[in-house]
Amino acid sequence: MRLIPATLALCLVSGAALAQELAPLNDLAACRLNSEMVSLTFSYEGGACEQTGNGSVDLVESGTATVTIPIVSTADVCTMQAVKVTHTGAINAVAEVSALDVQLVSPGGEVQAEGKVDIAPATPDCVPPAPKD
Repeated sequence: MRLIPATLALCLVSGAALAQELAPLNDLAACRLNSEMVSLTFSYEGGACEQTGNGSVDLVESGTATVTIPIVSTADVCTMQAVKVTHTGAINAVAEVSALDVQLVSPGGEVQAEGKVDIAPATPDCVPPAPKD
């Protein structure tokens, strides 16, 4: 009879160990470019053959917009080398949005990393991202 509670406890501990926390987005920053656009930058540890795609705003609730940034593969075959991948882009965000909940999504649709950032006001240092080649 004592075996059942012990087995149940072991299963619960094992399940918790399998659940992983999402990786953080490093150097996450956002600043307002104008009343409808926000500049967004961050970096993460990713693969040597990946880059980020264009972000989309999926949901706005209580002044926070959920932003999804896709990971795009740049090659069919690639080494497993981990490198720092940097994202710099602009997203549509109306003036009422004061914070961003950013999710980095794999090609398979799984959230790989996330972070939340308050949008800084427009300053001379807040510049639009350079166009990608």
